[in-house]
Amino acid sequence: MPVSHVVSGTIMVFSLLRRLRRPQAPPGRVRLAEIADSSLLLEACPARTACFAPADVRRPGASNPFLGWVSSPVGLTAHVLRDVVYDVDSRVLIKDGNLVAETCYLQSPETLAALRVDRARLECHAGVAVPCSDHWPSNYYHWMMHALPVMVALSDRPEIRRRGPLCWLLPDLLPWQRQTLELLGVRGGIQGGVAAGRQYRLDRVVYCNIVAGAADFALSRLCQSVFARMASRVPVTRRRGLRLYVDRGGVGNRAIPNEAALAAALAAEGFCVVRPERMTVAEQVDLFRAAAMVVGPLGAGMTNIGFCRPGTMVYELVPDHHVNPCFLAMAMRGHLNYWADLYPAGATGREHVTRWEGGIDVARVLRRVADLWSRGARPVLVSDGAG
Repeated sequence: MPVSHVVSGTIMVFSLLRRLRRPQAPPGRVRLAEIADSSLLLEACPARTACFAPADVRRPGASNPFLGWVSSPVGLTAHVLRDVVYDVDSRVLIKDGNLVAETCYLQSPETLAALRVDRARLECHAGVAVPCSDHWPSNYYHWMMHALPVMVALSDRPEIRRRGPLCWLLPDLLPWQRQTLELLGVRGGIQGGVAAGRQYRLDRVVYCNIVAGAADFALSRLCQSVFARMASRVPVTRRRGLRLYVDRGGVGNRAIPNEAALAAALAAEGFCVVRPERMTVAEQVDLFRAAAMVVGPLGAGMTNIGFCRPGTMVYELVPDHHVNPCFLAMAMRGHLNYWADLYPAGATGREHVTRWEGGIDVARVLRRVADLWSRGARPVLVSDGAG
């Protein structure tokens, strides 16, 4: 048999083995790698274990739910696709009648089962479109961690920009969202008013898995660079040393009925009680950059720890019905001194939006804060491997 035939056959075998090893999409779904014209690795994020100092682990009453937590090993990627449909309400891409699996972010099985291309509400979109908003477009965390890293990454990559001007697919922006774009100096046009209930046929699209939360639990330098880039354009007006409590106002998702009592108790101890949503983005940057300690319950306002300087103490109050390590990942990226305790919320459901029915133990929070401040929190470190 000619050598060329042997080589050709070997290549075919290896190609088949690669396809067999690749996770198969469920029926009615396709994967980005199967339909992409090309793919670009933006960043490879390794697995790292959070290593808290033994002295912290032995603290009386310690109930840190993240001891031994390992960050996600993930490749942050951009895929170039052609001729797909974008469903605005679900933020799902559809290719030849099949849902693109990686874009089905946090959608219910019922929603996905009913999702079809509807020609009656279909509009065409020319140019290079970039979906960069998930289905919580006005949430501060989701905007800062999903939308902005996509825009920064792609606007900075010449191999993407050579394909033509990029058009960010976004709903109408709120004033604070426009402030973030001004601070970042992101290039590209905004498709204003991507309307609810619409579907768009996209001739060319660049899709990043970051927009579907791929970096939430990863040690991404790209995501951390968003905060550094914004902070570099905000003048320093405060001296470092502030202690901040991030107040959720006792309303909204995971509302704490007695949060006002907690805020008042911490204010009496010298904390500055802050409601980030009442501030401009530049004011938030300047405030959290000056913090020596940040305390707060799990919530979007804690996203501002991304602006904290290395070594800042962060103490997170974690409800037992929604144990989410996203802010631990942020602390590890920013080299912050992080500690968390699990608090019983008395919640009747396990959904992330469920309120704290029983309130929070204010005295316990004060004891832990005093302990962390007086003895100094140990930094959360990372090991060299996943073990």
